[in-house]
Amino acid sequence: MNKDRRQAPFVNVGSSLLLVIFLLLCLITFATLSFSSAQSDESFSQRIAQRKTDYYEACNQAERLLKQIDGILTAWEDLEDLDFDVIDSIDADITYSPEEATISYQVPINDKQALAVVLGLDGEGSYQIEKWQTITTQQWESDDTLQLMPIP
Repeated sequence: MNKDRRQAPFVNVGSSLLLVIFLLLCLITFATLSFSSAQSDESFSQRIAQRKTDYYEACNQAERLLKQIDGILTAWEDLEDLDFDVIDSIDADITYSPEEATISYQVPINDKQALAVVLGLDGEGSYQIEKWQTITTQQWESDDTLQLMPIP
């Protein structure tokens, strides 16, 4: 009778313990991965929010300059009578091109970008916005080097 009664091997208890340890390690790994993913998403969203804020601040400044230019242009009925020294009195870098009949200016967004605005003038003192565009202000420098093997 003693032969019929078998004891449960100790291996069964050890295998369940190994399974629990493996599941615990999997959960810890996935938790770490999700935490690092959440951190990178937060960092990315903060950079995007700062970029959008800088752009809209530049747009607001460009709109204020446009309002000043509009006030000056509405004071004259004819473009030929317009005194462009008055436009130079605006505290901004505004350029007038009489050949193309345009007024243009740039508002910096950050150290690498600016908002470029070009106004097309007609002969009656009114204007049309021809360009309202984000441009790059720094020269792009490519790095084509690829070090495959360290050279002593």
